[in-house]
Amino acid sequence: MLDYGFPEHEYYHPQRSMGTVMCHRGHLADADALADVGSKDITAHVNFTGIALAGQEAGLQVLGYTGQGRFLLNCGLLDGLENAGLAERAMVQKLITEHEMGELFKVIGFSRGATWEPMGFSVGDRTHSL
Repeated sequence: MLDYGFPEHEYYHPQRSMGTVMCHRGHLADADALADVGSKDITAHVNFTGIALAGQEAGLQVLGYTGQGRFLLNCGLLDGLENAGLAERAMVQKLITEHEMGELFKVIGFSRGATWEPMGFSVGDRTHSL
């Protein structure tokens, strides 16, 4: 599962006392879900600790939890990038850098039954932080 959010200790941080609801329209963000109803997307961050617990209660094993950037690097995103053009390199950078999507988005993996080692969590697994 890939989404943006936090482990529980960050999700319920006092600075988020008003929640995590955000609205997006035309590459602009605001927190007023009642303004311009129907003309923008409304979203909220995920509590990854809650997701992990729900998965375990459903009989799943947590395989790993990390940021999108680390997950993509572990999966070999940079392999073959030496011949990529500037536009492609800029897109990759946006996906993996911490101040862009690399840390905003998180990835959690689950399995049922046999345990295996998923490459996406081979380095930088933060399951312990859930």
